[in-house]
Amino acid sequence: MEIKKITYPLADEYYNKQLFHIENEGFSIQFGTVFLKKGTRIPEKGFSKNPEIELSIIQQGKIEMLNEDGSVKGYLNTGDVVYLKSLEAQAGNVIEDTKIIYTLFG
Repeated sequence: MEIKKITYPLADEYYNKQLFHIENEGFSIQFGTVFLKKGTRIPEKGFSKNPEIELSIIQQGKIEMLNEDGSVKGYLNTGDVVYLKSLEAQAGNVIEDTKIIYTLFG
């Protein structure tokens, strides 16, 4: 057993803090936290597409999620749980400082 405290990256650090990365018989799990600063776009340009399945919990904050045509897909708010399929395009405008706990399954 390995135990870690949930901590978040500081505002001046890289936005993603990986707490665990486990690989076992061709299956991987990544678990960590994210801090996104108000007024930023993630990613800065275009869209990201993770090869893994993602489950995330919005611990604090608000993000305006975008469709690939630039229209608003919806809003992620404090307390929301988000599921993203493998290779699903994602981008958003950070409306409030945001803290996220994520798990990636691959």
